[in-house]
Amino acid sequence: MTQKFRFSLLASAVLLLNACSKDEPFTEIKLAEGTKTAEMGSDYANQVYFDLSEGTAVVRPANSWDLAFQSSGGTAVRSNFAKKTGVYAVTTDFASTTQVPATGLRYDDISLDLTKTAVGDWQGKTYVINLGLNPPTSAVSLGFKKFRVEGFSNGKYTLRYANLDGTEDKTVEIPVNTKTNFTYFSLINSTVVDVEPEKGKWDIVATGITQPGGGPPGSYVVSVGFLTNRFENVQVAVHNPAADLAASDLPTAPINNVASSESKYDVLTKADFQALSPTTDASVIGKSWWQILQPHAQANYKVYDWKTYMIQDAEGRVYKMKFLTFKGGPDITSGYPSFQYNELQ
Repeated sequence: MTQKFRFSLLASAVLLLNACSKDEPFTEIKLAEGTKTAEMGSDYANQVYFDLSEGTAVVRPANSWDLAFQSSGGTAVRSNFAKKTGVYAVTTDFASTTQVPATGLRYDDISLDLTKTAVGDWQGKTYVINLGLNPPTSAVSLGFKKFRVEGFSNGKYTLRYANLDGTEDKTVEIPVNTKTNFTYFSLINSTVVDVEPEKGKWDIVATGITQPGGGPPGSYVVSVGFLTNRFENVQVAVHNPAADLAASDLPTAPINNVASSESKYDVLTKADFQALSPTTDASVIGKSWWQILQPHAQANYKVYDWKTYMIQDAEGRVYKMKFLTFKGGPDITSGYPSFQYNELQ
């Protein structure tokens, strides 16, 4: 080995040693966690979108939209069950449709399964839409309109809508916002509106959900529910220590007397997620975390804090979550549910 080569080898070794001895910047992996309150309001007037990794919440008025148009991957049309918006498919043509049908009112399924929308296949069909209630828990009707989706081409939906008497007959083009799962439109205000955050920037939404109940058979009522973002493959699993107990609104029922200590929230790990059979069904959380107890007029809400929900977001990060309260806000009313969540390694 020549002296020149030995010197070059020694210099390289020194440089390598110096490079390894330098303090490299260290970025600590910070797990997302916190306690959040969904400020829906006592009349459930808001929808609240949460991004668990960022710890952020976006609040939107439930009455700001009526129809939502799929922005990519299909042409499904959703109606707004947050304010009890429902749809009738009719057999008459647009001009001849002047009355609210006696039967056939449908609401979107809260699973957010796009094969279970109230509109369904809209090709060549006319609809009457019940615009719902404002606020959602009131009896104040927003009235009715009729509409047709005339087509979808070049990234735009063509929508025709009018009052049932034929006044205010309008045809508009609605360009889709490809940054969001759906593009939202208000028939009342004749405008596209911002509702959901961008596709990967929300995991769960606190919202009103139209469900059977609130009166005789066939009645529907707006309740509080939490739905997950199935459109971005957000998955949810449940650890339920009372899975074998029957649902009941009786205060004495076994399910309403399960101790908080039955919860496994503190010991569940990321490894438990797959074992609990996760699903993309957006309604798994839904209203399964609470029950209103008899007599309902006393508004006594039981929170099942012993249930743990495990959520995997679009990036594959996994969280566990449990509900703490149903009521809150300045006057301690319903419509301010709170939950705790912790990211898992």
